[in-house]
Amino acid sequence: MNLHPLDTAIIVVYFILIWVLGFWKKSDTKIGVYILMGRRLSLPAFVMTLVSTWYGGILGVSEFSFSYGISNWIIFGVPYYVFGLAFAFFLAQRARLSQAETIPGLLRQNYGETSGKIGALWVFLLASPAPYLLTVAFLLQFFFGFGLITAMILGLVFSTLYILRGGLGAVVRTDMFQFLLMYLGFVTMAVIGWCTVGSFSQLKAMLPPEHLTLTGGHSFAYILVWFFIAMWTLVDPGFHQRVYATQDHKTARKGIILAVACWFVFDLLTTWTGLLARALLPDLSNPAQAFLELSAHILPVGIQGLFLLGIFATVMSTLDSTTLVTAQTLGYDILARLKRFGSHNPVHLTQIGMGLSLGLAFVMAVFMPSVVNLWYTLGTLILPGLLLPVITSLVPAFSVEKRYILSGMVLGPLVAGVWFSFAKVDSWQYLWQLEPFYPGIFISLLLWGIGMLNGHFKHTKSIHYN
Repeated sequence: MNLHPLDTAIIVVYFILIWVLGFWKKSDTKIGVYILMGRRLSLPAFVMTLVSTWYGGILGVSEFSFSYGISNWIIFGVPYYVFGLAFAFFLAQRARLSQAETIPGLLRQNYGETSGKIGALWVFLLASPAPYLLTVAFLLQFFFGFGLITAMILGLVFSTLYILRGGLGAVVRTDMFQFLLMYLGFVTMAVIGWCTVGSFSQLKAMLPPEHLTLTGGHSFAYILVWFFIAMWTLVDPGFHQRVYATQDHKTARKGIILAVACWFVFDLLTTWTGLLARALLPDLSNPAQAFLELSAHILPVGIQGLFLLGIFATVMSTLDSTTLVTAQTLGYDILARLKRFGSHNPVHLTQIGMGLSLGLAFVMAVFMPSVVNLWYTLGTLILPGLLLPVITSLVPAFSVEKRYILSGMVLGPLVAGVWFSFAKVDSWQYLWQLEPFYPGIFISLLLWGIGMLNGHFKHTKSIHYN
């Protein structure tokens, strides 16, 4: 895409401002300040950083809303509201009062050192910045014509170096700015798009009928799968990190509820933009570029640059957040617990971990250059090993002996991985047409259920009657 020099200048200024905000203040050398801001995260900052880091897959939303209309809101919105509110009302207070610093730390508190090590491995892979690094690279490639490798390197430099200096504080400062850009960009598009089509009735006449149905032509079974995928919310490492960093548990609960309201508004804006793109650009060959092509089609010079900042902001805010999470997981939860590194400052180890995690993300993005495939593979294989351990750590009534949890943490992902591998050999035909996530989570649930029954029987046997 050939951008007007003014739009290019707006994007360049954006990157400069991100660096200024990111490098504005150096973090304390204490690990609790570096990764949790000393647990002083205020309500407004909590909401803005939580919302801005939730939309890194904006090109996927572009593709889905263009292709299937308002079902984008049902599939990529509603399930996340459900589990976001579930976290707010049932888990937020417990998570904040646990005084945990990370998900592996939470697991160590409840199920011992081994569970923390296994959990650290799963969190490290689940929170990989690879999908968001790849998305930033696609954007830079699309706008400025860079090669993919060059674009990924530039994305790494511009979105992560300031984290080395400022930790979570730097991430939150940039997230607050990017939160504003996200909404400003998409509200502008919504208003100009409305003026372009004239009225909703005219828009309706330009769209396929299924684009205005809640299912978008999909089956109930397909939609149900996305509710399972949305359970990611309950174990999202960035989500947990921000909850642990809040001033108190009331801030965490209120903040998540407000964040869900913000998600609702932003989902409406992105769905509306997808409908506009489908109506005005019906012959578009690549739906993933629908938002980008629509901006060139209807936005005037200068305003297009503003909208593109909203696109960049949604991705960049997620990239730096996942980078910090993987860095602290490798540096603080893994390296710092090895005898060899026991005397090192955990902050320095986290900074070293940042380089290693970004290197791995770079390799993953090179060998699997598909954002959707990266999400699918990571989520399918790892969620079965984290969901029950995290939830039962926060809800003692559901906890079982650690041997059952440890077995589930290993066997759940292992079964999902074997199921996934057989499909790859068999031209992507899953046994019984069953997604790998289901057998993986079934094994975890089975082991947990056995543990619950065993605990119940033990309790029953301990009761003596006169």
